[in-house]
Amino acid sequence: MLDVMPILKSLWRSKIGPFLIICQMALTVAIVSNSVFFLSGKLETIARPTGLADTEVAMAKVKQRPGATFSESVLAEDIASLQSVAGVAQAAAIGQGIPFSQSGGTSGFSILPDSDPDRVNRPAAFLQVDHRVIDTLGVSLRQGRNFRAEEIKYYAPNQEPQSANAIITASLASDIYGQQDPINQTLYLAGVWPLTVIGVVEDFIGYFPHSDYSYSNVLVGALELSASMNYILRSDNLTPASVLPEVRRALQGADPRRIVRDDKTMASMKSHVYQDDYAMVILLLVVNAGLIFVNVLGVVGITTYWVNQRRRQIGVRRALGATRFAIQRYFLLENVVLVVLASVLGAAAAAAASYYFVVQYAMELLPGWYMLAAATMMLLVTIAAAWVPAHGATRVQPREAVSA
Repeated sequence: MLDVMPILKSLWRSKIGPFLIICQMALTVAIVSNSVFFLSGKLETIARPTGLADTEVAMAKVKQRPGATFSESVLAEDIASLQSVAGVAQAAAIGQGIPFSQSGGTSGFSILPDSDPDRVNRPAAFLQVDHRVIDTLGVSLRQGRNFRAEEIKYYAPNQEPQSANAIITASLASDIYGQQDPINQTLYLAGVWPLTVIGVVEDFIGYFPHSDYSYSNVLVGALELSASMNYILRSDNLTPASVLPEVRRALQGADPRRIVRDDKTMASMKSHVYQDDYAMVILLLVVNAGLIFVNVLGVVGITTYWVNQRRRQIGVRRALGATRFAIQRYFLLENVVLVVLASVLGAAAAAAASYYFVVQYAMELLPGWYMLAAATMMLLVTIAAAWVPAHGATRVQPREAVSA
């Protein structure tokens, strides 16, 4: 450690080069720590469990011919046609709210009606479904029971039923009812539509995966008989894409004038939802790799410059008995000092940037260990980059002190 003070004096004498390297390293520590934290959040979002059999599920949207609407009998015929397709194990109807579709209704839910001043709304997505949806989506029932066929309310547009049964996700049940048993409790949709909770399912991602309430979902046992209907199907061979052509033919077979569109797998819908996240992950990885590479070039360049500038001093030290290891250690330690100074400056910049993101964008505060990890990474990269020119300094012979 006796070399530290001479190193600091040497760096102080030639301020510009070390200062630029320190700023470059500090900027890298600040950017890498914050970007990796942001990147980890994106990866966590992508990798979180869906709660669905998303690799087995597909969907199709049907629009009736002009002037026609759906009826209970038409729905029954369509479901029967879908279940007759080879490879389709189950099929169901969803009026709105297919998971990962990024399309559906969101409302506030409360245990009190709109007229009660103490009402507190919890935001959640609601899905209008039939009695087959839970099994078709692969959602697990935790408590209570599933819908019965005779409980599903079918209604004309703008003629909502006075009440309906509902099944809610576990996170929403915990948020609204706490430790109370939610079964047979009344839940108000938008404060005006009373729903009777008959079951609780394990959390699953709804149709807005990036929302704060993506796991808060309410399945309402009611379907609007309009001109359009969504069907979901579950394949029994784990390749739902292979049955989609037959599904399209089955749905159009009942009436060739129908329009069948948006026939796609839930896996493809999931990939589409997260495509911006994937792009951001790749972009951040490229940016971080570029920053690290630039730092490698900077360290190699300045260390090589120092070695060439000090060949006479190195020769003198070798003539006085300095070992090769001592020479190499000096240059490596010189770079370590740069990293330590840069890490302190970079950590302060990272903390300031994180605080700004918290205030402006309500992001989470950067944990300290991300800054420590970035500084450690910078230290290892710097030592590795400085190793070659520092090792080259050990080949300087004592006679170069005389020849210089």
